[in-house]
Amino acid sequence: MATRTKEAIITVRLTAREKGNLDADARMKGLPAGTAAAAYIAEGVRRSQFPAVEFRNGSPGRVAYLVGSRWPVWMIIQLVRELDGDSERAATEIRKPVALVKMALAYADAHPEEINDCLALHSHRDFEGMKQILPGLELL
Repeated sequence: MATRTKEAIITVRLTAREKGNLDADARMKGLPAGTAAAAYIAEGVRRSQFPAVEFRNGSPGRVAYLVGSRWPVWMIIQLVRELDGDSERAATEIRKPVALVKMALAYADAHPEEINDCLALHSHRDFEGMKQILPGLELL
């Protein structure tokens, strides 16, 4: 999903319990512990930059959501686009403060590849896309 860039190495000290939990998590995901740790650090940095965004397991992998809601950021972006960029109307539609919608938009601007990947993955969610997956689907 993400493009590889130059890597930098840091040293992180964890308690034995934290290291054990990290190792177990990495094993479940089939990743080296260092790779899992790097992903968690990157996610933590994003959370500190965009406090209205949290991450949950989803498709593909960890997905950015508007904090305290069921709204993934990619879906908010899709809604704002459908509303011709009207973030205030989008906020009204999802019953959230406009400031949260604007934080989702700022996150999407900072991480466009991630959002575009999610949009592409879920592009079949309209009627025509679902009809391709389920040919017997009828519009009522």
